[in-house]
Amino acid sequence: MPFKGQPKDLPPWVPVLGPGWDAGSDAIRTTLKRSKTARRIDPGRRLKLPWERVEFDTSDGAHLVGWYVPGSPERSRPADMAMVLHHHYGGQKATVLPWIAWFHAQGWPCLAFDARGHAESSDSPLGKGSFVARRADVHAACEELRRRGARRIVGFGQSQGAAALVMAVAHRDDVIGVILDSGPAPEMGTAAWGLAGNMLGRTGRENPRWRGLLAARILPGTQPVRYLGALWRALAALRDRPLLWLHGGRDDVIPLRWSRVWYAALKTVRWSAVHVPDADHVRTLAVGGEPVERAVAAFLDGLEGG
Repeated sequence: MPFKGQPKDLPPWVPVLGPGWDAGSDAIRTTLKRSKTARRIDPGRRLKLPWERVEFDTSDGAHLVGWYVPGSPERSRPADMAMVLHHHYGGQKATVLPWIAWFHAQGWPCLAFDARGHAESSDSPLGKGSFVARRADVHAACEELRRRGARRIVGFGQSQGAAALVMAVAHRDDVIGVILDSGPAPEMGTAAWGLAGNMLGRTGRENPRWRGLLAARILPGTQPVRYLGALWRALAALRDRPLLWLHGGRDDVIPLRWSRVWYAALKTVRWSAVHVPDADHVRTLAVGGEPVERAVAAFLDGLEGG
C-alpha cells in the first residue's frame, strides 16, 4: 500500500520506508504551518517596549515585515549605531524577543524581521528559498536601518539564520561586528541533519533512520554546494572584524563540535567565543544569564569604542 506523499517512481523495494516517509511529511507540514503562522505577540504587548511595524522589499522581490525597536533613552548610544537580528530557520521575529529586550535595555536600536517564507513575510520569489538566497533579506533590513540614519550596524543571527546573516554582511562596509548564536552549521549536510532532528523532535531521536530520510529530503533544496562556498568565503571575509560566537553544550540541533569547525579553522584575535555548557539550541541567553550578558555587553562596548 502506498504511503502518504509517496513518489510515483519509488522503487518497489522501499515500502519499508513508508512510516519514516510519513513522519517526515508530517514534520514538514507542521514546520511550515508553524513558521508561516505569526505569533500574536509584539514588543509592546509582551515587554512594554516602544516599537514600530516596518515593511520593506528585497532586491529579488520578497516582501518582509519586521519590528523596529529604539534603544532605551536611559542608555544612550551614538545615533548612527543599530542592530539587525535574524531568527533561526522555522522561527520568526518573535523568536528573538528576549534578545530585542536585552539590546533595547543596553541602548541599541534593533530591527528584527520575518525571513522570507516565515510569519508575516512573503514566500521567496521564483522558489529562491535557500539560505544563500536569504542574503537578500538581510541586505534589505540593513538598508532599512540606513534609511533611519544607521551607518554602523551590528549583525545578530541564530542557528541557520546566522548563516544567512554572515553571507550577507561579510562584504558590507557598514557592518562593524557580528554576534552568532547557536550556529551556523559548517556545511548543509550537518545542517539538514540538525533541521530534521528539530522538525521530528522525539520521533527523530528514537528513529535515526527516519531522521536521515528527512535530512535527505531537505538537503537538495538547500543548494549544499553553493552554501558551502558562500558560507566559508563569507566567514573568511569576516576575519578582520569583531565576531562573538555563542553556543550551548547541549545543543543537539547544531552540536557544539559541528559549529566549532569554522570557528577553529578561521579564528583570529578579533574573534571570541562564549560556551554555555547547559544551554540547548538558541537558549544561550536564557540559560547563560549574567555571564553571557556581560560578554555580549563587553563586545558591544568594544564596537562603540572602536
